[in-house]
Amino acid sequence: MGQQLNKEKQLNVAINQEPGLAKFTRVLGKVTISLNNVLHKISSVLLMALMFLTTADVAGRFFFKSPIIGTYELTGLLLALMIFYSLGAGQLKKNHIEIDFFTKKMSNKSQHILYSLSSFVLFILLCLTTWQLYEYSVRVWIGGETSGDLGLPLYIFSGLTIIGAFSFALTLLLDGFNSLLKAVNPDES
Repeated sequence: MGQQLNKEKQLNVAINQEPGLAKFTRVLGKVTISLNNVLHKISSVLLMALMFLTTADVAGRFFFKSPIIGTYELTGLLLALMIFYSLGAGQLKKNHIEIDFFTKKMSNKSQHILYSLSSFVLFILLCLTTWQLYEYSVRVWIGGETSGDLGLPLYIFSGLTIIGAFSFALTLLLDGFNSLLKAVNPDES
């Protein structure tokens, strides 16, 4: 009985001693997936709102000869939010186009290393994009720029796209670490 308890304790210690990178990746995965799920739901609501807005605008234009003012600019602004909020969820589900006819001929370890490197490079580029979106939002805010017809402050929309770009960057970082772990520990993937 004592030996069995000792073996169970050793097993529990081995489970709790998860390597640092694997533990970080697991926590990053939980945060990234949660954030992307929320943003994707917001994106879906924005899409539904755009459909209703466009339908109402066309119906008003056709039946009442009176379109909804600002539909065109509101569509553009909400479309930017919708796209940025959907990028991370698309990456998590592997819905983005991937050209892999060269890499399919490589070994699994080489594929994972290459995918990891490309994910880290894309992560750096998305961090730069997020930073530039922030800089642009500050300039628009200081300049007091507004949309043409409705007079909406543009810094709100450009500022909100930062959240989507950041979420996409986190998703690429997660992909990079997952691929790196698969390359280092192929039996644990």
